Amino acid sequence: MAKKIDSKAVGLDIGLLIGRFFMDTEDLHYGYWPNDKTATAQNFAEAQLRHSQLIIDNIPERVRSILDVGSGSGNLAKKLLELGYEVDCVLPSEFLAENIRKKLGDRSTVHVCGFEDLDTDKSYDMILFSESFQYVKLGLSIDKIVDMLPHGGHLFICDFFSKNVPGKSPLGGGHKWTKFEEKINAVALTKKMDIDITEETAPTNDLLDKFVTEVLDPIKTMSSEYLESNYPKLTGFLNWKYEKRLVKINRVYFTGQLTGSNFIKYKTYRLLLFQK
Repeated sequence: MAKKIDSKAVGLDIGLLIGRFFMDTEDLHYGYWPNDKTATAQNFAEAQLRHSQLIIDNIPERVRSILDVGSGSGNLAKKLLELGYEVDCVLPSEFLAENIRKKLGDRSTVHVCGFEDLDTDKSYDMILFSESFQYVKLGLSIDKIVDMLPHGGHLFICDFFSKNVPGKSPLGGGHKWTKFEEKINAVALTKKMDIDITEETAPTNDLLDKFVTEVLDPIKTMSSEYLESNYPKLTGFLNWKYEKRLVKINRVYFTGQLTGSNFIKYKTYRLLLFQK
């Protein structure tokens, strides 16, 4: 039987292709707008560079070796290598892993698996999650991190979490912040840094909402009209077969809810540093 393809991994692969073509970027993460809160396709790549630099600026001085979990296209790993760090990567996508190998050569070991499935005896000064922590199993991964880190080693997380607020968020992703705090406080990790950058990253969602409204929605409408006109029976069958999934897609992506204000309401984006 063929191996089941992970939809999250496919989403990252597609994100890389879209970013390359439309925005001249290979970074697969939010932008960071500390002053200018207006996100555009033209300033998105620059905002992503600021996001990466924010991480680099907050790496503890004595860190030399880093495990980059969920390495995306390998851009951050490349920057870290150029700064003199030793960096290995782990991610579940073979497509992205091949891009990283081409980019980094033999300077980095690339593990193609989920973090929970990583099997290595190597120890790292720091384990880094840049918008990849939301994809791991919370309890299992934190226990694994504690086991992998040497005494004095660091856990660095730059990602968003879900707030415990009334209402249903139209935005998916992110572990519950309260559950994360409960779990992280129960293990041998001491918090060294906690910076809330929710408002500075939220404009990314406004850009996404604009892209959906001005590009994807018209394409969806035109495609639907064409299919209904030329293949009415097939279209009717597909609409019946995938009714629930189509309703969910329309509710999440095509109702104007993927906004920065909703991101601020339902999510908290944190830069976190812990030490064992």
